[in-house]
Amino acid sequence: MIIIEQFINGLALGGVYALIALGFTLIFGVLRLFHMSHGDVFMFTGYLMISIVIFGFGHLPFPVVILLAMALAALIGIVVERIAFRPYRKADEIIPLISGIGMSLIFQNLSMIIWGPGQINYNLEAGIGDVNLGGIHITGIRLVILLASVLIVVVFNYWLFRTRTGRAVRATAGDPQTASMMGIKPGWIILITFAVGSALAGAATALVGGLYGAIYPSLGFSMGLKAFAASILGGLGSMTGAIVGGLVLGILEVLTASYINVAYQDAIAMAIVIGVLLLRPNGILGKSVEEKL
Repeated sequence: MIIIEQFINGLALGGVYALIALGFTLIFGVLRLFHMSHGDVFMFTGYLMISIVIFGFGHLPFPVVILLAMALAALIGIVVERIAFRPYRKADEIIPLISGIGMSLIFQNLSMIIWGPGQINYNLEAGIGDVNLGGIHITGIRLVILLASVLIVVVFNYWLFRTRTGRAVRATAGDPQTASMMGIKPGWIILITFAVGSALAGAATALVGGLYGAIYPSLGFSMGLKAFAASILGGLGSMTGAIVGGLVLGILEVLTASYINVAYQDAIAMAIVIGVLLLRPNGILGKSVEEKL
């Protein structure tokens, strides 16, 4: 039963990674660039979220916290697109990459100036008790994370594949010039892409807050790196691959921490990722670039 509990814990953590990786993959699919400050959008949203929820209104219902974090992250994503990427849209690929790294450093330093360099601990109540199923113990917050992750992914997929805006996003990702000739405005689509991709990271912010209840300036770099690894593992540019990669990475980390050593969980998980990529360089579900989104 313990192995099943750890597997469920890994799925909960992997669901968080999957949400961040989905946002990263969505932005890459449309712009063909690595959003290097995506993890720091996650981190800065966390600081704003706890400032509003904990220091402002006190404890709010957890679903409200998730929606608030998504809204804050979407606004931050829009600002990042306008400042760091829009002016360099037609520049060489290396320039937006450097601009993204610059935004990452800005977010980290802003967080240290405003909230300090140390770790801030807080408590977000999930509003649901622990569950026991046939001897399997599942904590309330992990159950909420699993359910919330599934719900958000389902809503995201409906938006991407069933709505007019989602189809416009996929058309722009496939062929921006043709999409523009069909009346789609790439500038607006890119802005929407950043807002939605960042909102997914915002949802992950709230879920991580409920799971760990701690935040610090370098958390964004760590989570961004893992989301990037999950995207690569699943197949860069593949939405389904981002979900699979996030879940696999989460399970690997939890099992390593439980059965080997918690100090090695990141190293061993990444080593396994590298091993998989040696066998499948395009990732688990990797396809050609044109087919990925």
